[in-house]
Amino acid sequence: MKKVKDHLNEQRYWDIFTISEDSDLFDASKLMHKNKIGALMISKTGTSDHLCKSSVVGILTERDIVYALSGGSDALSSKTVKSVMTRKLIFTCPETSNAEAKKLMIENQIRHLPVFSDEHLVGIISMRDVFNV
Repeated sequence: MKKVKDHLNEQRYWDIFTISEDSDLFDASKLMHKNKIGALMISKTGTSDHLCKSSVVGILTERDIVYALSGGSDALSSKTVKSVMTRKLIFTCPETSNAEAKKLMIENQIRHLPVFSDEHLVGIISMRDVFNV
């Protein structure tokens, strides 16, 4: 039976892309576009080198940016990542089965699932990973 750790091993990119909670939304969007990714992990200001449960404060997805855009360009220019990120972080561990990961994503209506091993962030899987088995 396939597990989350198998998806992490199959990923082409091994970097976990993060940005500080005080960053500009335009910088976050540029980072996502440049790396062709749909989500960024958000870290407390000054903690991006050490990604653990206590330093990760949320996730910013394409959907969050679209919601921010719906307020108009004037409203968007004054917003930081912290003001639009998703704070309720749903996550899993490497030993989670693919079926459990899929269920977690469906129940919580999320498309990106951070993976923590003990206290450390080790990767992110997407719906594309768990549904393309």
